[in-house]
Amino acid sequence: MATLKRSISSITHIEIDADLPEKTTEEEEKGKALAWIETILFCALLLVCEIFIVVIYSVWLDYTDIIDAFFEFEDIYYLYRDVAIMIFFGFGYLMTFPRRYGYTSIGMTFLISAFVVQWSIILDVFFHALDDHLELFSERVPIGIYHLLNGCFCAGAVMISFGAILGKVTPLQLVVMAIIEPFFFWLNFFICDLKLHAVDIGGGYYIHIFGAYFGLAICFFLTDNKASAHPDSISCYTSDLFAFAGTLFLWLLWPSFNAAIATTGIERVRAVVNTMISLTGATVVAFVASRLVSGTKFDPVHIQNATLAGGVVMGIAAHLEIHLGTALAMGMLAGILSTLGYAVLTPILSKFFHIHDTCGVNNLHGMPGVLGAILSIFATLVISQVEDDYIPEYEHGKYQPLIQLAALGITLGIAILFGIITGIILLGLSFLRRIHHRDFFNDRETW
Repeated sequence: MATLKRSISSITHIEIDADLPEKTTEEEEKGKALAWIETILFCALLLVCEIFIVVIYSVWLDYTDIIDAFFEFEDIYYLYRDVAIMIFFGFGYLMTFPRRYGYTSIGMTFLISAFVVQWSIILDVFFHALDDHLELFSERVPIGIYHLLNGCFCAGAVMISFGAILGKVTPLQLVVMAIIEPFFFWLNFFICDLKLHAVDIGGGYYIHIFGAYFGLAICFFLTDNKASAHPDSISCYTSDLFAFAGTLFLWLLWPSFNAAIATTGIERVRAVVNTMISLTGATVVAFVASRLVSGTKFDPVHIQNATLAGGVVMGIAAHLEIHLGTALAMGMLAGILSTLGYAVLTPILSKFFHIHDTCGVNNLHGMPGVLGAILSIFATLVISQVEDDYIPEYEHGKYQPLIQLAALGITLGIAILFGIITGIILLGLSFLRRIHHRDFFNDRETW
């Protein structure tokens, strides 16, 4: 068992001296051989997938027509650009906080997100074709910016799951997760949105809740008892600055994320205003709560993450007329909940439930997402009672709150069940090449 001696400086730069055991010569030789096997499988799997995607794109997909293309560029491109920056830059840099894992955090975000966007376009068309559009299977389907936007949303869910297992998996395991998870992302969307018509403007169900609990279910199987006390499972002054850059990009662009698929001007304006107000509330309260629970000082982990919880909690109902006071109050509540999650719940999950949530996705995406789902239940309940000509119109009228509740249960069920199955598959791959506990959270294993 490693012995840790921890000293904390005034700038929250934690230095840890750890007496970790060196690898034996036999372990070194075996590790090199398995690394080559994992590398070959990684490259082969990605190339096979790329060839498959090329074939599908060539025989099934085409460009959108001229009229729709003009409308999409004018109406949605700037929002797609903001969302793409969030996924590729924001999420990547937010996960650079482990002091020796920056290359992998950014590099794997880049690779996996790019792959998921490709794969998601096919799944998007497939599940929409199943939704009473079977003729799409026999004709070339036009692809436009909306499909790219949906691909980025799907990549966002996968990145959230990645955050739960950051530092403990091989590139091959990540690619396998990136192949499996988008299918169930779209299955959940097919059931809750295309069939049940649940209200969800910013992916609260499909991105945040699904991605968080899918990742946590995987994490249960990949958690090593040595991970939580690992000397590299901490930040340093420089890595925290990079993570703050990711936080600021996500914070500034989150209103675009929640407003991107709104179909009317009033819905888009509500989504932007409610999200921004909620983010400001979460930010103020996160600073207050962090100082109270951290012994008079601010904790960078709390500020980097809990400040964003206001965007997550507005993910489902941002476009509804919930009133500004409600948006602000929900942001404040989400900020407190997220901060307390990092301070109290994350250590409990690691110690008693065998879930080492590296990035704390339960605190940023899971619990605030569920809180947003509860908000949507009460918001649709109130609005369905007092409004006759409300925008947007509900598919199920006064029964819409029950649909919102059902969507929450279905999302949690699909995420946890198939996250467990995926976790078992990834655990099997870890026997092919298991990262030595000395190399957790360290780029030297793959860079």
